Amino acid sequence: MSTWRNEEWQSGDPAMDTEHQKLHQMASSMTAVVMNDPGLGLATEAVDVLRERMRLHFRMEEQALARTDPESASILKEDHARLLLLLGRVRDALADGGIEDCKHLLTEFNTAMDKHDREVDIPLFRMQNKGKRDPLAS
Repeated sequence: MSTWRNEEWQSGDPAMDTEHQKLHQMASSMTAVVMNDPGLGLATEAVDVLRERMRLHFRMEEQALARTDPESASILKEDHARLLLLLGRVRDALADGGIEDCKHLLTEFNTAMDKHDREVDIPLFRMQNKGKRDPLAS
């Protein structure tokens, strides 16, 4: 989940890039807490904090894109809903006490988040901020 740290992949909007870096730091922290929680309930709290932060982040992205490209904003919104659903499954697994299932779902979530960045976020925000080289076109 280091895509947004690489200048070659930045969107052209410094505020958006900083926002993505913060979100990915939170996702990395949440992953570490879930993988290492000794049963104190910290993992559930970490997932809840990330879910709320993601909702805010997604709303910001969707509103920014809706102003210039409503069709792309719709694609973004659909993929955001999928990511929140995956993270919800991680939380459900934690609540059920299935730590191995939770770890599998967490890996699935992190993979989906990386794919979202590469295949949805980066291309859409690059199109919005035209004029820079698109690394996906290489």
